[in-house]
Amino acid sequence: MTQLKSDLVTAAGAVMLVGSALSAEMAWLAARGVANLGVICGAAGQPHCPWLIGAAALLASGTATLVAGRRRMKAATISST
Repeated sequence: MTQLKSDLVTAAGAVMLVGSALSAEMAWLAARGVANLGVICGAAGQPHCPWLIGAAALLASGTATLVAGRRRMKAATISST
């Protein structure tokens, strides 16, 4: 993998982690809004909001992308010397 591709994969992973943080913030705000109505998000048969599911998915995929990008960069660096 070239250096540019590795940098792009790392940047994509970082963007996914930022998106995860934003989604988590939106999930927290949605939970606060629902709590004002007397309902707890995800409790008593209430479904979780899509923000929470999106935050978890972006966290997992962002972490996997960062790890994969860093491993590929190391392998390319070692094999080219």
